[in-house]
Amino acid sequence: MAGATIKTMCDLIEPHLRHLRAAGFADNTIEDRGSVLRRVDRDLDMGLLDATVPELDDWLAQFRTNQTKATYYGHLVGFFTWATEGDDPWIDWNPTANLKRPKVPATVPRPCTDDALGVILARASEPYRTWALLAACAGLRAFEIATIERAAFTPDLIYVKGKGGKNATIPTHHLVWEAVKDLPPGRIARGKTGVDLSPTRVSSLFGQHMRAIGLVGVSLHPLRHWLGTRSLQETGNLRVVQELLRHSSPATTAIYTQVTDEQRRSAVSALPVPTTPPAAT
Repeated sequence: MAGATIKTMCDLIEPHLRHLRAAGFADNTIEDRGSVLRRVDRDLDMGLLDATVPELDDWLAQFRTNQTKATYYGHLVGFFTWATEGDDPWIDWNPTANLKRPKVPATVPRPCTDDALGVILARASEPYRTWALLAACAGLRAFEIATIERAAFTPDLIYVKGKGGKNATIPTHHLVWEAVKDLPPGRIARGKTGVDLSPTRVSSLFGQHMRAIGLVGVSLHPLRHWLGTRSLQETGNLRVVQELLRHSSPATTAIYTQVTDEQRRSAVSALPVPTTPPAAT
């Protein structure tokens, strides 16, 4: 067994990250996975190699939100599944097999309002206006905005490498093309000195600029929600919205969309209820 030569869990982290790269996982996923694994290895008394189910339960319990717990749980499961699979596994047991998955409450959409988007397009300076357009008119996530390059855009299509390293194309909105067509080669998201920005930095800078123009609580993800909500309202086709948001399941798409009270009332009013014929005399 290969695991017999392992001294510490850190000896396995780099091979695991190389495996993710070879499998085409997104750079930010690989970076986050490595960060979580190294943190667990440092935090546990005996390190990650000798972690027990109670220890991992206690480690996850320190985090406030179930969403964070679920994210870290996913990284742990992904790592230990890889380390114990195959005919010659690195290690011979998977402590996450009996680890209870944190429950994540159902989320509701928080789309940016039409008025707020109008304010952004009228008042935001560059590059924040362009970032807003990429979220609202192309559905790009913060990490996609941070990593996409000018070469990915044509007048007709945007070529995106999304979650899990999956490649996709998105129709190019004319406002997006106007915003990016004259930009120089390289990444769209750059700092004042020309340095590439991380997804966290992109989100932070965008939020700061929104507050500066009077929009408190507006971030990039509600702009993506706006695309999901608006495109569903316009087309009535969940499958189209699923493709635009690049979700693997329509159930996920339903979380990102919003059906208004007016639409519900209209749907009920439009039901073709048959009229009861009068009784025979």
